[in-house]
Parts: sequence; structure tokens; C-alpha cells
Amino acid sequence: MKRRNFIKYSGLGLASLGVAACSQVDIFNQQKTDVDFGTLEKPNLILGYVANGDAAPLIIAQEKGFFERYGLSVTLKRLGTPEEVKTELLGWTMDAGQLPYAFPMLAQLGEEEAPLISLMTLNLNGSAITITQKAWDAGIRPSVDYFNFTDFEENMRRYWRNRETPVNLAVDSPFSTDAYLTRYWLSAIGLMPTTEVELVEFPASQMIYKLQAGMIDGYSASSPWNQQTVLEKAGFISYISRDIWQGHPNKILATMDGWARKHPKTTRALMAALIEACQYCDRLDNQTEVAAILGQPNYLNLDTSLIESTLMGNYSYSSEGSKNYQRFTPDYTVFHHRDVDYLGENDHANYPWRSHAVWMLTQMIRWHDLEIYDYPKEADELLDKIYPITIYEEVAEALNIPLPSDSMKKESSTAFIDGRSFDPSNPVAYLNQFPIRAKSPQIFGFV
Repeated sequence: MKRRNFIKYSGLGLASLGVAACSQVDIFNQQKTDVDFGTLEKPNLILGYVANGDAAPLIIAQEKGFFERYGLSVTLKRLGTPEEVKTELLGWTMDAGQLPYAFPMLAQLGEEEAPLISLMTLNLNGSAITITQKAWDAGIRPSVDYFNFTDFEENMRRYWRNRETPVNLAVDSPFSTDAYLTRYWLSAIGLMPTTEVELVEFPASQMIYKLQAGMIDGYSASSPWNQQTVLEKAGFISYISRDIWQGHPNKILATMDGWARKHPKTTRALMAALIEACQYCDRLDNQTEVAAILGQPNYLNLDTSLIESTLMGNYSYSSEGSKNYQRFTPDYTVFHHRDVDYLGENDHANYPWRSHAVWMLTQMIRWHDLEIYDYPKEADELLDKIYPITIYEEVAEALNIPLPSDSMKKESSTAFIDGRSFDPSNPVAYLNQFPIRAKSPQIFGFV
């Protein structure tokens, strides 16, 4: 889009529905709550998802009766790629669906100018970068084998720059969180995405076969597809996404702005069901059962042990050699809350942090994924429409879930792999820190 009014659509601004919260919902409560959103405008829904571990909240809400608890009859529709989910949402052939975090921003600020919005975040972290076994043979090892990132990045940069053929890494979409974190990781190594390393697009379920065929040198994908490659010794884990940005948003629940306006009670019932499903997924006692459900043929159709390892955090970086490359990372995937130092008491995965949206916008501008070449002065207004907070706050209040006092949070230097801190109140200064970016050495400003 050019320099003009970026959004044609007004924000949700929906009036309070006066929902009641008659009993507190514990963080892992599995009992029926006494929350009534009123007569639902549309109780029969079609929800889309892509087969990966991030879809667990939708699948568990279906299998464990959370949708039914809130008066919803849901049909889950498995699709091959995020683009397919987005296409059906934009065409109103589906009610809501699981999408990568940046997709609503891309839809609203990109060429489509479509009013796709995010209702809530479904999970934090949950992805990894897998590298071909050829890199292992050349002496490259998983991140956990190195003393620090500097030690790793020198070896990785030298290996790839000495290659005689171009380096190809696969992502399931150039606009997925995996793609943005991979570009962040590459630039932190000192490599320029698109010129030194090309990102190619394949469905996550096919990436292991592309790797085995020598078509790609690695890939970035959500769990559990990386563990499948480790099990079959086709490659090894280089970095998990949690170590590139601790607590990064991954997938969101998306719908059309007009759909949420037309079905306000249904929207809130849907979100409440998914919040409770996210709580269920994070309870340790449930994770073996969750893995078994996800592994069924009609969902992920995978070995349950691969799924369970990513849910419980018993993560394997490699099957090579006698050294034990399994590490316990309890926050490998966070669906609602884990007790880790970078998540505060009221910092729940489902909360639509405005600062997360600011960070993603800086990266989309950094790589020129939008026809926006400076940071928009009206960014706060735009992001309020794309990632509305008020609906989530109403649902959380109904469920008695505490909320942060501020939707903007700073990320310390320990949160990111390159040691850069992130202050969402100063996005232009943040953008100009990066020496590796599209059309460098352009200096970013406000527009």
C-alpha cells in the first residue's frame, strides 16, 4: 500500500455484553464454569487449522468438550498451508482459524486490504530450525554444544559461505513467525536472507522428505515435525525458536472483523472455550493424553512420542553419536502459562500483547514485506484494529483471569539471541539498530 489511509475499516469497539463470572477459573481448572454469554448468534462453526502442535487448543477443545460446554458445535477443517486457511477466511467459507501471527497484519496492510483480525494468541514458542545431516558431517553441531552464540555463529557462517551451491531453508510461509525468526537468526549470524540464504516454501509435513531428497539444507517449522527428522537421522536441531526470542507469539485465532461484529456472543464463547483448552494443554497430567489425541490419523497422524516430547519439553536435538542431546525445556511450547522467569504472574500466552504486534510490524518493515518503508505514525491505531485487545479482556474478565496492567512490555537483552533489547515505545530506533536489512543502509523514520 502507498502512503495513504492504510485501513478502511473501523475497530471492533463492541459494547460490553455484561457477561457474568460466577466462579473463578483456576489456571488449570477442568470443571465447568458458570459463564453465560447469552444466546449464541451462530452455534455451528467451521474452524480451520494446519496440522502441527500449535493446533492443539482447537483439537483439544473439540475432543474434550470445551466447545460443547459453551454451546458450540464445531467442525474442524484440516488444511495444508496457512495460505489455504487465510483464503477460506477471506472468502467467508470458514468462521475462524489458526494462522501465523503476522497474517492479519499482512492482510490488512498488504495488497488485499482485507479486514482479517486476531482474537487471541494460541501459543508461545513451539518451533525449531532443523539442519541437514551434511552439516553435522562438516562439523556443525546443535546450539547446546556451543559455549555461546558467538561460538556457534562463526562456525555456521563460515560453513555456509564456503558452500559451492546456494543455501535453501524451507518455511511453510514467508510470513509465518518461523520465517521471521529464521531471518532474525540468519541476520544475527551475519548472513543476508534472500541473497546468501534463500527461504523456500513447503508444507511442514513435507519438509523431512525435501531434506532427505537434498532439495533443502534445513527448515524452520512448528513442532513436532522437527523431531521426526531427528528420529529418522535425516538432520538435527540447530536452534529452537524459544532461544531466538523467548516467549515469542506463534499462532493466533483469526477471523474477519465483520464476522466478529455479526456474532459477538459466539466470538466470546469461542474464545472462552479455547482459553480453557489452552489451560488444559499446559497441565502436565494431561500431556500424554493430549499427545495421543493429536497423533490420531485425522489430526497429525504421527508417532505420539514425537508429540509428547515437545509438549513436556523433553526435547531431542540429535540422534547422532554417543552424546546425549536431549534437553529438558519446559517452556518449549506455552499454550497458556508456564513458570519461567520471562513470564510474569499475569503474563499469559493468550493475551494479545500490543508490543508483540509492534515487534512484528518492525520486522515486516525491516524486510520490506509491505509497501511501507518507514514506521507509520498511526501504527497504534492500525494495530488496535488488527489485534484488538478489548474482546480478550472481556472474556478474561468473565473467566476471572488476571490481566497485565499495560499491553506494552519491554523485552530485555536476554530475550533475543543477538542480545538486543526491544522497547516497543521506540520502534524506529529499534529498526535502525539492524545493519542487515532490506535495502540497507536506508535509515528508517516515521511516515
